[in-house]
Amino acid sequence: MTRRPQICPTCRRPFPPRLIVRGPVRQRIVDLIANRPAGITRAEIIATVYADDIDGGPENPNTISVLIKHANKELATQGFHIEPAWRGRGARYRLVRIVAGGAS
Repeated sequence: MTRRPQICPTCRRPFPPRLIVRGPVRQRIVDLIANRPAGITRAEIIATVYADDIDGGPENPNTISVLIKHANKELATQGFHIEPAWRGRGARYRLVRIVAGGAS
């Protein structure tokens, strides 16, 4: 078990608890986004998650959006979801705590 700090030393935001989703790629994506409180772009996710893949990962970058959609179904039961900070090119995905009443 790796111990990480409770608060990011750079941005001073708290890290979320360990989140569990099915599938090794989905889990890597969730861990990666959870460890980047300021967010991470789709291109950075692909470069990091598929770094060991000799083909460089999926041909269609929308694969990441689909994997995140499926991960969100599992994360909802844990009180979190992944959302883009804005829509369009260069959007940064970030992990958000679900607040009771539907607002985040």
